[in-house]
Amino acid sequence: MSNNKRKKRKKKKTNSNFILSVICIAAILVFIAAAVKTAKNNKANTLSEPSSSQSTVNPSSEKESEKATEKPTERTTVSTSAPSSTSSSTTAPESQRPNTSFYANVKYRSPTAKSADIFKHGRNLMLLNKEWELPEDFKWDLVYWSNGQSVDALSLNYKQYDQVFAVDRAAYGPLKNMFADAEKAGVPLQMVSPYRSIQKQDRLFTESVNYYKNQGFSESEAIKKANNSRTFTGTSEHNTGFGFDILEKGNWTLTESFEKTAQFKWLMENAENYGFILRYRKDKTNITGIIYEPWHFRYVGVEDAKKINSMDMCLEEYIAYLDGKI
Repeated sequence: MSNNKRKKRKKKKTNSNFILSVICIAAILVFIAAAVKTAKNNKANTLSEPSSSQSTVNPSSEKESEKATEKPTERTTVSTSAPSSTSSSTTAPESQRPNTSFYANVKYRSPTAKSADIFKHGRNLMLLNKEWELPEDFKWDLVYWSNGQSVDALSLNYKQYDQVFAVDRAAYGPLKNMFADAEKAGVPLQMVSPYRSIQKQDRLFTESVNYYKNQGFSESEAIKKANNSRTFTGTSEHNTGFGFDILEKGNWTLTESFEKTAQFKWLMENAENYGFILRYRKDKTNITGIIYEPWHFRYVGVEDAKKINSMDMCLEEYIAYLDGKI
């Protein structure tokens, strides 16, 4: 009897182990099948959804000639092809953001210009010209021209943001006051070109170079000619948010004829009261190295603007004066 009991117990134990093995194998197969199904679903979703790094903004097709600015569909507010004016909407996808200097991929950077000293005489008086370029550690403080809200300058370095108007925060209030008072005086003004991104400046300079090359000039000759009316990337005051092209309301073409308007006369009499100077004067082209631009005004602050005008100086001369060189 004892032998039969032992045989039955052994057989029962063997059957139990077999059943447990079958259950474990079945569970493993179910788990594998579920994992495969999940993987297929994830793959399908990935293929059907747009990448988060893909831009959802249509790039602007704005193109400017040497002395004229083409009128976009909307100027004093965010353009119809640009995102709405909130700080989050102007942030480019991370995969598009520059991870090195903002001069990366620039074609026409000055071969001789030195890095400007941002704080030598105060931010408002930072000098940019053929000798001095925007330093690579420069930090912008831009706001929308339309409403004064903060805007990300690095995002504006992308072509689809070309029509978004921005100005330096320090110049925003004085600009708005000057435009409002000009309107009251019967000489309404129009902002034509405020802040210009590094990449946009490079595109404009490239267009000028290509124009002269098509006229038969060599690369080096074309660069020299382009530099008479365009500044190298990083040496334009538009790159800072302190330089502005201003015309009479309704006019988008930058020509010397602006000096004959009532608006120009009013600006020459009143701009200094808001902190602005005519940057590229007709009698100072040999010093500034830039053609006469009656439309280009630079914010320097009220005190310095009045000093510069009273001393009959351009900004280069004034900085030399502050440095004790003249």
